[in-house]
Amino acid sequence: MHFNKYTLIFILIFLLCGFFKNICIILFIVITHELAHVIVAKLLGYKIISIEIYPFGGITKIDKKLNDYIICDLLIASAGIILQFFYFCLGQMGIITSSLFNDYNIAIMVFNLLPIIPLDGSKIVFELANYFMPYKMSLSFYTVISFISIIIYTICNLKYNLNNYFLITLFIYKTWQIYKDQKIIYYKFILERKLYNFHYRKIKNQNIPISKYQKDIKYYYHINGKIIDEKNII
Repeated sequence: MHFNKYTLIFILIFLLCGFFKNICIILFIVITHELAHVIVAKLLGYKIISIEIYPFGGITKIDKKLNDYIICDLLIASAGIILQFFYFCLGQMGIITSSLFNDYNIAIMVFNLLPIIPLDGSKIVFELANYFMPYKMSLSFYTVISFISIIIYTICNLKYNLNNYFLITLFIYKTWQIYKDQKIIYYKFILERKLYNFHYRKIKNQNIPISKYQKDIKYYYHINGKIIDEKNII
């Protein structure tokens, strides 16, 4: 785990302004949020590569395949938000009495639900899209929703502090990265299916183009009276 350089500046500014309690609460929520991702990922058998803490939250990189189960990806993506919802429930029951903690927790939880790359909300939207759409189409949908959400977020936050402009810049950069790398990500998704043996949720005997492949579904082809595995088609 390491702190992004902008996070260190953010912490320093808070400390110099005397907001020691505020920064401690924010860091506690952000770090435990990321640890929730880590715990769920480890329980599912994944290896953690790194955790980077940003002023608005964190980014946990996990060593996993693009073709892994949708449900696993959804559980990992929503783990931090579920933990924060648990904090919210404790606050509503009067167990967590700090209004400052409860306010920050709600703000960070709602913020992370935004469907903007790389926030958890975007990952949840992406995996839900994968359930209904081909992977290639889901990637396009993922980036379009993120760009639209960035525009709305920018319009709503034009008059606010400098930190928002940093966030907007980061969002645009991360979304643009996914947008320009769509073909590479898609080809990696297809190549994985050729190289590895995955446990799929469904099996379909359907002669469809490779570009229509979905996550969690294995395809077989009927060609000249023979059944051919998708690996041979790829």
